[in-house]
Amino acid sequence: MDLSLVIVSYNTRDLLRKCLMAIPAACDELETEVFVVDNASPDGSAEMVRLDFPHVNLTASTENLGFSRANNLALEGVRGDYVVLLNPDTEAAPESLKTMVDFLRANPLAGACGPKLLNTDGTVQRNGARFPRPLREFLGVTGLRRINMRAYEVALGYGREDFDLLCEVDQVSGACIMVPREILTTVGGLDDRFFMFYEEIDWCYRIRASGHSVWYLPEAVVIHHWMGSVKQASRAMTAQLFRSQLLYYQKHGTWLSVMAVRGIMLMGLAKNSLLHLGVAVKRGLRRMKLLAERPA
Repeated sequence: MDLSLVIVSYNTRDLLRKCLMAIPAACDELETEVFVVDNASPDGSAEMVRLDFPHVNLTASTENLGFSRANNLALEGVRGDYVVLLNPDTEAAPESLKTMVDFLRANPLAGACGPKLLNTDGTVQRNGARFPRPLREFLGVTGLRRINMRAYEVALGYGREDFDLLCEVDQVSGACIMVPREILTTVGGLDDRFFMFYEEIDWCYRIRASGHSVWYLPEAVVIHHWMGSVKQASRAMTAQLFRSQLLYYQKHGTWLSVMAVRGIMLMGLAKNSLLHLGVAVKRGLRRMKLLAERPA
C-alpha cells in the first residue's frame, strides 16, 4: 500500500464529495486506501459517502470528536507507506498527492510535507510558515500587523514572499499534510487535547524535534475552499482557537510566553464578544426599523 488518505468531515457533504472525486487523479497509479471519519454531521455526509463511495473506509461517529481525535481514530488502521491528512474542503489537483509521495520517498530525512494551496478563485493561499511567537499573536489580535503587513509576514509569518519555491519550513497547514507512516511510530499522531486548531503546528514541532525536516512543496497543488466547516460556528470556533493556542504554548513555550498568551487570549475573547454584540445590536435595530437595511 503506497498511500493512506484520512479525511475528517463535519457538515461539508458537497465539499466532501468533490474532495473524494478528485482523489483518483491526484494519486495517479498509487495503490491507496481512503478513510473518512464523519463527526456526527447533520447534513447526511456519512450517508453520501456510504452510497456514493462504497470503497471508502467510513467511520460515522455519533459525536463530534474534534479534528485530532477523529484523525487519530483512522490513523490506528492505516497501512500505507505514507499517510496524508486531507481536509474535506480541499480538491487535490491531478498527480499532486503522487508528487508528495515521490518527494518523501526521495528525501528519507523529511518527516512531513505540504503542497501549494490555492483559494477557490485560484489565488495563492500561503502555506509553510514559521512557528508562532507571542509577538505574532499580539499583533494579530490587536490588528497592529496591518501597519506593515509585508514586514509582519516576512519576519513573523512565512519568512518569504515567493511561494513558488521549494523550501524547508517550520510547519505546514493541516489542510493537507503528508508524513511517512514511520512518523506515527516515532513521533505519534495528533495530540487529542487539541479539539481543533494548532494541532498540526504541534505535530510539526514534534516532527522537527525528532530530527526530521518539514517541507513546502509547490509542485503539488491543492485547492482549499477555506474553512468549509469552521465558518459554520465562527464564534465558538474563535474561542476554541484561543484555547488551542494556549495549550500549544503550555506544551512548547516558556512560562513567560504562557503568561503573555493568556493575556492575549483574554484580549481576543473580549474583542470577539464585542464584535458579536455589535452585530446583534445592529440586527435588533434593523428589526425595529431604527436602522436602514444593508443594500443587497
